[in-house]
Amino acid sequence: MKNRTYWTYNLPLQVWPKYQDPDNEKTEVVGWRILNYMPRRQSCTLVDLEEELEEQTEEEFFNTAALILENLAGLFRKLAKKEIGHIYYPTGGMEGL
Repeated sequence: MKNRTYWTYNLPLQVWPKYQDPDNEKTEVVGWRILNYMPRRQSCTLVDLEEELEEQTEEEFFNTAALILENLAGLFRKLAKKEIGHIYYPTGGMEGL
């Protein structure tokens, strides 16, 4: 998985556009702000996506986030059915990613 360090310690929850002029939403979108959950610290922060990308493109980052969030949803479904007893990592069972 590209950008393994980010994905090991973080989970993106929401995304907002970053505008050329932060006070004018009609200006060009020049990046993205991520509401980033850090499970090990039990806290959220806002980060600039470009600071977190490393070797990933924006498209790869968003697609990886989608896969991990879909996996997390599946883990919650398994937990609801008592097929598993806990969820430690949103990437549980995704070792091949």
